[in-house]
Amino acid sequence: MTDNPYLKFKDDDLKESKVLAEALNISESDFLKIQDWFDQLLLYHQELTSDKEEQFNAEKNLENSFHELISSEIEKNSYKYILPKLLHYNNEFNGAFLRSLYVARLGALLGNNLIPNFVNDKMITYSPEDYFHITVYLKHNYFVSPNSNFLEGIIKIEQSRSIFKKATVEVKLSTLKNILEIINQISFHHDVICFKKILKLVSPKDILLIDYLKKFKVANNQCCYRIINRIMNLEIVENSWDDFEIKVQLIHFFDTARGANPSSSWLKKLDELTVRVGSSKLLQTANTVLDNNNCTDHKIDYGVQWSDDTAKRFLKSAQWIKDICR
Repeated sequence: MTDNPYLKFKDDDLKESKVLAEALNISESDFLKIQDWFDQLLLYHQELTSDKEEQFNAEKNLENSFHELISSEIEKNSYKYILPKLLHYNNEFNGAFLRSLYVARLGALLGNNLIPNFVNDKMITYSPEDYFHITVYLKHNYFVSPNSNFLEGIIKIEQSRSIFKKATVEVKLSTLKNILEIINQISFHHDVICFKKILKLVSPKDILLIDYLKKFKVANNQCCYRIINRIMNLEIVENSWDDFEIKVQLIHFFDTARGANPSSSWLKKLDELTVRVGSSKLLQTANTVLDNNNCTDHKIDYGVQWSDDTAKRFLKSAQWIKDICR
């Protein structure tokens, strides 16, 4: 066991990377060439100071060597292995495990340049099984940073390619369990955007996934997810798929309350839900949400607490519904 965080990260990632590379059928030659680039990236991250010129030079050197790597040194099939590693390193660079200083130009290189280009490049294809193996690799983290767009990048890989359209129910379930495990690791949930995106991926065939989502809770027991769990376990209509669809609509709707008074768009959506769900069920849901009125400030550590703004939006919607529908 080493006390050097860089050695620990490098050793841990190397083990996980070997498993991923084998699962994605990456050649040994390409694996080593790609690893050399990431070793160079990690070394820069360890040694760079806050000097701007030094960081710009490092960024340019890494960018040049990266383009040499992908243009002539490795097979195009190996690109699909690079992207999850970029996401993983960017997430760690946005945390404090390696060092407290944020290396701005390396963050720009990964987060604003290489990652968006690779995420949006539809020529980099993934089978459902490939995507599953990527999520296995990416669920091992010391810390999930809210600043790295880590989850957003993982989900966008699927969204931009519609990978789940070709997936079996079993592979889809296993993959989304891995992504939900990453959500579970987050120390403070600033929003539930990625969770709502996962809800939108569910189809009528995903019976076991719906059951899993109904049981899903986060490690920090934050109020917004407690509210969602309560909504997910209400009995709204008998048909299980219709019931799930309505709950997804309700979760999205409850998260839209902003300002001192309901907006016209909020009121229009309320009218639509009243027609579909009925006033009594809406009131029941609102009262269930309001049961959590005392948990909007989430305790972190050592007496520090942050405002759970998502929970506050849910509670505001619930109170508006109660005022309008009673």
